[in-house]
Amino acid sequence: MTPQAMISVAGIRGIVGETLQAEDFVRYALAFGTLLKGGKVVVGRDTRPSGEMVRNLVCGALLATGCCVEDLGIVPTPTIGIMVRARKARGGVAITASHNPVEWNALKFFRADGTLQEKADQEKLFAIHREGRFRRATLRKPARVFECSDGPAVHIARVVRNVNAAAIRRRRFRVVLDCCNGAGAAVLPALLVQLGCEVVTLFDRMDRPFERNAEPLPENLTTLCRRVRRENADMGFAVDPDADRLAIVDETGAPLGEERTVTLAAYHLLARRRSPVVVNLSTTRAMDDVARLRSVEVIRTPVGEAHVVAGMRRHRAQIGGEGNGGVIWPKVAMGRDAAAGIGLILEALATRGEPVSRFNRRIPDYVMRKMKVPLERDRVQSVFARLEEAMGRAAQVWKTDGLRMDFPDGWFHLRPSGTEPIVRLFVEARTCEDAEKLTAEILQLL
Repeated sequence: MTPQAMISVAGIRGIVGETLQAEDFVRYALAFGTLLKGGKVVVGRDTRPSGEMVRNLVCGALLATGCCVEDLGIVPTPTIGIMVRARKARGGVAITASHNPVEWNALKFFRADGTLQEKADQEKLFAIHREGRFRRATLRKPARVFECSDGPAVHIARVVRNVNAAAIRRRRFRVVLDCCNGAGAAVLPALLVQLGCEVVTLFDRMDRPFERNAEPLPENLTTLCRRVRRENADMGFAVDPDADRLAIVDETGAPLGEERTVTLAAYHLLARRRSPVVVNLSTTRAMDDVARLRSVEVIRTPVGEAHVVAGMRRHRAQIGGEGNGGVIWPKVAMGRDAAAGIGLILEALATRGEPVSRFNRRIPDYVMRKMKVPLERDRVQSVFARLEEAMGRAAQVWKTDGLRMDFPDGWFHLRPSGTEPIVRLFVEARTCEDAEKLTAEILQLL
């Protein structure tokens, strides 16, 4: 079977030169420029080795449709969304495969409001791509790409303006920051300095390959954990290559796990202003505990930033996100943003006057297992039916995105990935023993 690019609400992504060729990037960019009918477009990228090539292909195609292109250079994905609105552009393109390995790349398309395209937008884009009827501009003036270097400063200012910066500066936190040699290095060190932190940076060279696995999972953060202990730091932060996901390490050098990021951020912010909290179906049950503590409602959506953002708009939520370390705080960016997450966590610690470990203990924690299942996609629906029949004791069943079944002592979520050609399984319970037992039961049925 010929490998295919991954097409979902997370964009168009694949392995450059294999599942995504140069002409694919050109055609999708032509389709996007056609959809926008010209006008200003903001473009940015992460530090992948294919980034410069893809940037040239995308910018050229956009110019050919009559768009005016402003190139932000290497910046986090949320910076691009912020700058679409700041520059009053018709749309934006992020050239990044986020947490995927270095040989991958992708295109994420932004709307004029600075959010990622929703399903209806993508259907129009894909229809133009299929038909190949692209807008062709008559270039009577020079078609140029304009450089725009103020994206990081605008992003930083939005975070600083919306947190209690004075309280954070008084604490003079010592922070170790792992940027994975990714785009986060363009924003996050300077943000921490502006918030009065003493910063020790790891892997902040944007001209070098990723120094670790791109996902900020506990098993990939051993260097950061050691450095937090060695530096006697107050905390450590780690991000993925496009800095939309954030992981936290406490003052003892223990990684909290990426599920805790949005959980702690929501717990803090909802004390300031109550509203529903919106997360995806794969996010920890600890969010239900946060909602009970803050007397608010939890809304769960299908997995994918665009789905969560749509839910937040519908329910006027002040905070939301995904359990992969993605915090969505509309005051800063209407998308997952590590910088916004850092600002909220620092504010929480500064105003409470307590270390990360103690703050983390304020909310119940659970044991989660995340795995990739060797399951052919054409078998998925029959497997769902088998699981429902065999595990009918579930208190609640969700079918809006794969299959999630909730039980009194745990839950699982099985779904085809939108970013990799795999099926993902999430299992969560109160104890390791319960999590392993539930996992074994599911795998046996698979």
